[in-house]
Amino acid sequence: MVLVTERRRAILTKILIVDDEEIILEEVSETLTDVGYDCLVASNVEAALNIVKTTPEITLILTDLKMPGLTGADLIKTLETKPRQTIKFIVMSGHARPGVEKNGIDLALYPFLKKPLDVEYLLEIVSLVLEAKQ
Repeated sequence: MVLVTERRRAILTKILIVDDEEIILEEVSETLTDVGYDCLVASNVEAALNIVKTTPEITLILTDLKMPGLTGADLIKTLETKPRQTIKFIVMSGHARPGVEKNGIDLALYPFLKKPLDVEYLLEIVSLVLEAKQ
C-alpha cells in the first residue's frame, strides 16, 4: 500500500530539469520518470522560464549552475523574487560545491548534486526535498 501511495504522489509531482547537456537531461528525466515523476526538460534558462510560466504545477526544479547565457543561479533568483513562488530547487554542477554567486544568491542553501550524478543519491535528494515541501 505504501508503494502505491508513494507512486501516486510521484505521478502528481511535476519536476523541471534544466541543463545544457542533453545527456544529463535524458539521464535525470528517465531516472525520475521511471519512478513515477512527471518530468519536463529545458536546455537553457529562457526555455525553463517559459515552461514555468505555462506550467504552474511545477513543484521542483533541478538546475545546472554553469550554462551559456543565464545561469542556474539567475534562474533561481528570477523565480524566487516572484510573489507566492513555491517551487523548490536542487542545484547540480560538475564543479565544487557552490557558494554565493555574483547575483547574490547563496547556492550553499540549496541541496547539491555533483556531476556525474549518482542515481541513488539523486532519487534520495529529490524525495527528501519533496517531502520537506509538504
